[in-house]
Amino acid sequence: MTTTATKPTATHPDVSDFEVRHRSTTPVHVLGHARSGTSVFVRLLRKYLHVAFGTESQFIFRFQQRLAEYGDLHQETNRRRLVEDICRERWFERTHRRLGFETTPDAILADVSDFTYAGVLDATFRQLAGYLEMQRWGDKTPEYINHLPDLYALFPDARYIHVARDGRDVALSAFEQPFGMKNIYCAAVDWTDAMQKVQAFRRRCPESQFFEVRYEDFLTDPVPVFEQLIAFLDIDDTDGSLRQFIADNIDGDLKRGNFEKWRTRLSPAEIRRFDRIAHDHLVHFGYESTANASVVPGGLPAVWWNLDNKARKLLRADYWNDNLYKLRLRLTRSSHRK
Repeated sequence: MTTTATKPTATHPDVSDFEVRHRSTTPVHVLGHARSGTSVFVRLLRKYLHVAFGTESQFIFRFQQRLAEYGDLHQETNRRRLVEDICRERWFERTHRRLGFETTPDAILADVSDFTYAGVLDATFRQLAGYLEMQRWGDKTPEYINHLPDLYALFPDARYIHVARDGRDVALSAFEQPFGMKNIYCAAVDWTDAMQKVQAFRRRCPESQFFEVRYEDFLTDPVPVFEQLIAFLDIDDTDGSLRQFIADNIDGDLKRGNFEKWRTRLSPAEIRRFDRIAHDHLVHFGYESTANASVVPGGLPAVWWNLDNKARKLLRADYWNDNLYKLRLRLTRSSHRK
């Protein structure tokens, strides 16, 4: 089915007014380790390709694990309880702050045609697409790397895009956040584990549904990447006008050269430690490595570095602030359910 995304009436800089013609409305899931540039990437997919991304959903698998609490979703009362609980998630609050988006349980329920959990999720995310006057939605939640087979089971027709970034830059960025690993050893183990999971998923996913791009290549020369994405997402650009529009406007949206900070900000010892663990995956993605092969982490060094990682987190005020914020949200949701 050919669909046309009309010019958005919502006024904000994250949506271009160029008409984008989608021949498919399958969802788009962007995969990537946290701090891999996925936020920049999805912002530009929303702006130029009119795929409706909000903030990170973060709730899909928490609710999937609790589906038995809601019973048969063919029953309207059960669907309503589920949708009302989903609507208390911070995705709605954050996406409202970012894009001005608002919806209601009634609006979502009226849009559910498939009385399954996947059908409820589709109707939920289509509310944002409708608000932005787009006919295709997307989601980007880095933690879903741990649930890729389940994600595919929910959305077997979706398109999956993996954004890879040099793990050493990922580590540097994570060191500055309240979440993520806080020493180079644990960062290398975590990044390697995530890349293994993505590559295992890629081997099982149909080739027509999986696309991979390096963040560094996207920053350096984004137009060819967008050209490939237009084809991958089955967007009609027969005359090349969309590609030209992107080429004429993209420069102001990217910090070109915003990578390889690890070369000057990590010590030689930290680089060697990361490379010894992550060598195989660094080389797989075309990054250089000071090691000759990957070593399997473990033993007493792993115990030490894991303790160090935990201690570094506990000493950060932003770590406690972030976790207290999450706790307050959980308590609020629990009181609503009662």
